[in-house]
Amino acid sequence: MELRHLYTFQTIIKEGSFLRAAEKLQYAQSTITLHIQQLEAELGVPLFARRGKRVQLTDAGHALYEQADLLVQKAQALQQTMADIVAGEAGHIRIGAIEPTASLRLPDLIVPFCLERPKLHLTLEVGSNRSVSERVADGSIDVGICMLPEASLDLTYEQLFMEPMAILLPASHQLAHAGNIQISDLADERLILKERGCGYRQMIETAFLQHGINPYSGIEIGNLEVLKNAVQRGLGIAIMPVASVNPPPEGTTLRTLQDVKLEVPVGLVYKVGQYARGRALNAMLELMRTSLRQHEESPLIDEAVGP
Repeated sequence: MELRHLYTFQTIIKEGSFLRAAEKLQYAQSTITLHIQQLEAELGVPLFARRGKRVQLTDAGHALYEQADLLVQKAQALQQTMADIVAGEAGHIRIGAIEPTASLRLPDLIVPFCLERPKLHLTLEVGSNRSVSERVADGSIDVGICMLPEASLDLTYEQLFMEPMAILLPASHQLAHAGNIQISDLADERLILKERGCGYRQMIETAFLQHGINPYSGIEIGNLEVLKNAVQRGLGIAIMPVASVNPPPEGTTLRTLQDVKLEVPVGLVYKVGQYARGRALNAMLELMRTSLRQHEESPLIDEAVGP
């Protein structure tokens, strides 16, 4: 059903005749007649009953008239929505991100971006490196910000920055104000690890095992905030993203290892060729590229940082 045919139908009723409708719409009267004939042919019913020079609505015509305004309004709303999507002002962007980027970096980007586009829908999911990359791969989200995904997922990865890691210690710990800390100094410490499959944990385990140290202490905590609280209360020590503990919580100290550089790459993850991206998503991707890459230049921490 063509929208212009509905416009013609509505105008005939409002103006009271085919002739006045033709004058209103600036069509030839034959065009008005053709529009109605095509509409009737498509619906399979007559819409007007002709009584000499006068026309009246049939039962089908009355039924269409009762729905025509709603149909036109919905069609106009759809046209406006499509125009907004094309212009990058509407649509739905679905983002997945790991911590601490989701909490500490994305709000500064997302809030002004959405305020400038009040018709835009945005969903931010926070998860592990594995869950974010897998949801990008299966199309559940448009783009992820995480560490390197598994090669089998066939995703494109653009590195944005390196996430530096440091040791969070209770302020009363013997290493809190020691000189240079080597990885061997942590061999007998109770190291609290994140959950299995976490990219941070994988990096830590690899670094320790390469130096002949098994970092597993039997304690695993999947949430960074809970992990900080556990260290604060003296359960053990943890190696955490600097961004999530700088400044350190009260009663803790942040230190770096001198002989091992602890950091992980974080970047954009997306699937190429799955579908055409809208302007809003492209604008968000470009904003992430330009804004988050600045973190590469951020300094790590000073030694023995604490409250």
